[in-house]
Amino acid sequence: MLRRMQSALVRKDAVMLHDPMRTHTRATVVGICLGAIGLIGFLIVGLLSPSPKPPDKDGIIIAQPSGAVYVLLNGTPKGQVLIPTFNLTSARLLLLSRSSPEAQGVGSQVEEGETPVSAVPAPTFVADEKLEGIARERMAGIPDAPQLLPEKDEQRISDHWAVCDEYQLDRSLNDPSSQDKIETTVLGGMPELGPELGDKAALLVEAPTKKVYLVYRTPSSANRPNTSTVRAEVDMTNDRVVDALNLDRNNVRKITVGLLNAIPEAAALRSPEIPGRGGESSAGIAGLKVGDVLEVERAGELVYYVVLRDGVQQIKKTTADLIRFTQSRQTDIPRIAPDQLPGQVLRDAVEEKDFPEVVPEVLTPTNFPVVCLGWAVVGEGPNAQGQTKVHVGQTLPVPVNATGEPGVVDITSPNADGGKIEHFYMPPGKAAVVRGSVSPADFTTGPIYLISDRGVKYGIPDARTAGALGLSKQSPAPDAIVRLLPNGASLNARDVLQTFDSVPVGDGVFTEQAKPQEQPVP
Repeated sequence: MLRRMQSALVRKDAVMLHDPMRTHTRATVVGICLGAIGLIGFLIVGLLSPSPKPPDKDGIIIAQPSGAVYVLLNGTPKGQVLIPTFNLTSARLLLLSRSSPEAQGVGSQVEEGETPVSAVPAPTFVADEKLEGIARERMAGIPDAPQLLPEKDEQRISDHWAVCDEYQLDRSLNDPSSQDKIETTVLGGMPELGPELGDKAALLVEAPTKKVYLVYRTPSSANRPNTSTVRAEVDMTNDRVVDALNLDRNNVRKITVGLLNAIPEAAALRSPEIPGRGGESSAGIAGLKVGDVLEVERAGELVYYVVLRDGVQQIKKTTADLIRFTQSRQTDIPRIAPDQLPGQVLRDAVEEKDFPEVVPEVLTPTNFPVVCLGWAVVGEGPNAQGQTKVHVGQTLPVPVNATGEPGVVDITSPNADGGKIEHFYMPPGKAAVVRGSVSPADFTTGPIYLISDRGVKYGIPDARTAGALGLSKQSPAPDAIVRLLPNGASLNARDVLQTFDSVPVGDGVFTEQAKPQEQPVP
């Protein structure tokens, strides 16, 4: 009777074809069973994988959820203690200092054949409440050490470096570049720098020392395999040299020391010395004296020669113009047939290997406000070389931010030489571990730096310390560009032993967006 009444209430029908509560009862039983199984599963997981607790050996602890970093030491006179520190870098250096006291020498070096210290174990994540009751020491470490230690390849940038000068143009002026306002940016990990300086183009630049240089392409050779572009000093007070190179003094642009020093220097552009100039030559070409220039047509192109005492030498058109404009008695260049050339054709008697092939066109800062010197490694193993190229363009070759401005980091601190760049760019969240290199010999022996995506370089004293930080692999980088970056702290096992009552804070710099607004005086 009770079931019929339930059926009538649920189904609105007194005729009970089946029990309507049976489904509800089954669902309730199944739910209770599933809940019990879940509770048993969580119990088993908790027994097999309990919440982490402080390890029984020395190591690095990262507390959760606070994120505080500690070095855990066991077996001290005080028993188990925690040393609060500023970052993972400081924690690893503290462990290195404790395990290898000899590493506390800032200049300590790994002897040849000695294996660097391997990276310390990964940190252990422990809940904050599990650390209660463990004695704390004074805070120790290096406050401004980098947060990121790029142990994995995917955390590092490619081996591409560049320094760029950008003219700040004022389009409201007749000459937008007349104010000569330049900002310098260092780029890391950017392989695409825009168009390369062309074979027939050049830059006429003035250094802070007032010396003027012509920057131009030069053919690569066995003596200069690592660059396609050089700078050569030009005496702008010598009108004959200026005319020979077809230079316009109005096209001189300023250049910063950082970019200038990164461009390899060639011999000054001046008329070459020719012994016995004006005298007779054994070449036997009628009417021509030593120092005269002649031309020969070969397969549709003109080839230039200079007459020497013992024959002739093929020269570049630029060399021919320098000779004729500065010290030649000729008004026109005589042309002879190829079969009239003497048998004695000399080589390298006239030094001109670094001269431009042709008189180049000078690019103006108004049309090409950005100039970059790029550096990259070419070749592998013992054949690896650092190669430089000069690139020109209208905009800085970096990604733009949401406002359409270059996504660079502003730099306000000077470098070790007292100079200062304005900006830095590296793909965010990446870093670089490099050896500052002047030549390929430094690729594995140069000073070690960790460079953060904020444009700060941190010195690492030796391979032992780098290994302890997990940075055993280093890539070469050009010293001329790396030295432009401001120095951060030295990451060594001695400075990390400094202790503090609180976190030291130095004076910062207000950005334009963060500058406090002046309150009007009532």
